[in-house]
Amino acid sequence: MDKRYKLTGGTEFLDEWSGQAGQARRNVVYGALFAVIDGSVFRSYGVLRDTQNPWEHFVLLREDLVLKVAFTAEDSFAIRYIGELEHAPGLDLAMDAT
Repeated sequence: MDKRYKLTGGTEFLDEWSGQAGQARRNVVYGALFAVIDGSVFRSYGVLRDTQNPWEHFVLLREDLVLKVAFTAEDSFAIRYIGELEHAPGLDLAMDAT
């Protein structure tokens, strides 16, 4: 069984982003957040570790959409970014490291 995580921070990123996103894109992000919560994200999505912050990970959702999360404690995580790949902080370095 996968480890379960609690969302403990970064909901302001979700609130801001979801106010301008269409329903289909919101569903994709919500699905990824549930995968982080139930621990299946590493099996279900392409995930890259942030090379500058090893506890932070990029979840690649679509060719133009990424979710960045930080595992802030053993059982919790926070949202750090939701949006386009080209604006994701640190994603270029993570991609270069693969």
